[in-house]
Amino acid sequence: MPSSLLFLLKKTVSVVLLPPTSPLLMAVLGLLLMRRYRRTGTALAATGVLTLYALCLPALAGWLERTTYYSGPAQPLTGAGAIVVLGAGTADNLVDYDGQTVNGWALERVRAGARLAKESGLPVLVSGGVVWDGRPEGELMREAMSEFGVDVRWVESASRDTADNATLSAAMLRDAGITRVALVTHAMHMRRSMEEFRRAGLDPVAAPTMIRRPATWSFSDFVPSSRALQQSGWALHEWLGWLAQRLRPQVPSP
Repeated sequence: MPSSLLFLLKKTVSVVLLPPTSPLLMAVLGLLLMRRYRRTGTALAATGVLTLYALCLPALAGWLERTTYYSGPAQPLTGAGAIVVLGAGTADNLVDYDGQTVNGWALERVRAGARLAKESGLPVLVSGGVVWDGRPEGELMREAMSEFGVDVRWVESASRDTADNATLSAAMLRDAGITRVALVTHAMHMRRSMEEFRRAGLDPVAAPTMIRRPATWSFSDFVPSSRALQQSGWALHEWLGWLAQRLRPQVPSP
């Protein structure tokens, strides 16, 4: 199967399985079945609506996010030859920024990478390609990194997912004689990213950003919000990606 078709299939399956699509489809299916199978249809519809409601609660969203965190031992940056900052998407069709720039998620990673670069003095590689159209995310990340006063040494601009980030970045770094790297991404994305970079033959050191503390519950944590639904979706996306990674055969790194 062509890689572009496989990528499209993967994205389609992800959209169908993740919220809000999956609970909405369950609710709609339940409503369609209610005329002939009242109990089954009612149960499905109620389950879909209640699931969507629960995923909108900040209390559940925060718990889901913390279940995705990388639990490996903290390691020093000793011996690391570079910092790798992973992309997270772009904001498009903008009046400013010449129409396109990194999105908020990617900017959080860029900021963390810039701070680490200033603290450590290590050179930086940014990784992100073109998912559908527009400019490569890696180029946009380099521009954003310069706003924080950090020059980027390597730009990987052909990747479309985390596995590509690892494989293509590893090839560039091996050419520079570097195998140990500080890996910068969100805390909820770190576990899967560490495994991909290990599979690519690198020795990554986790440098996560946006690590949430355990919650101290308040009334607002049980009030539905669109932000909590997005947070739940990202957490479940990581679990789905982790499962897919576990099922994917591991190809020996060069």
